[in-house]
Amino acid sequence: MRVLISMILFIILNSSYSLAEPLPRPWVHHNQEHYEAGITTKNPFTGKYSAYIRSREVEADTMGTIWQAIKPRPDWFGERVRMTVYMRTRSVKDAGGIFLRVSTYGGLINYDYMYDRVVRGDTDWQKRMIILDIPRDTSLIDFGVWIIGKGEVQVDDFRFDVVDNKLHVTGTSEKIDFDQPGNLDFEGSTEGEKSGN
Repeated sequence: MRVLISMILFIILNSSYSLAEPLPRPWVHHNQEHYEAGITTKNPFTGKYSAYIRSREVEADTMGTIWQAIKPRPDWFGERVRMTVYMRTRSVKDAGGIFLRVSTYGGLINYDYMYDRVVRGDTDWQKRMIILDIPRDTSLIDFGVWIIGKGEVQVDDFRFDVVDNKLHVTGTSEKIDFDQPGNLDFEGSTEGEKSGN
């Protein structure tokens, strides 16, 4: 599961995404080569439109996301926040899900990528939920939907609410220790670590 988390983190932080049409801003679409994404009037949960991401190839073995990055709302600081969205899937072979990632200035990251409750196959509209704490030094929040492999994920009506702290968080936390740049010339390895490659 840590491999799955690493894949998603890499995609979010990597600059290889691009803005997709006809996805409305500020939504971002990653991996247009293997996945198409946009909005559709076909079977939305509510209203006229919903968003989708689907594989272009019969057997895609990569990953695609649609997501956006936001600053926390002032009333979220120090609170527990629940993100909900309605989601349906079509022929998802490997895995699909939603994610929420909270980054802080101090290096703490709260995240949930649904790696322990991925969605596969065909599912009708269901309400999916993530609950995370928003520390007072939160700098950035990323959220969206992802798919690995073949299939299609459709989402509608993202929503954020401050909730009671009695509700359990669904994700986990990780502390990243920031330091000054080091070993920039790659000469800092020990003799025992060096190889002939």
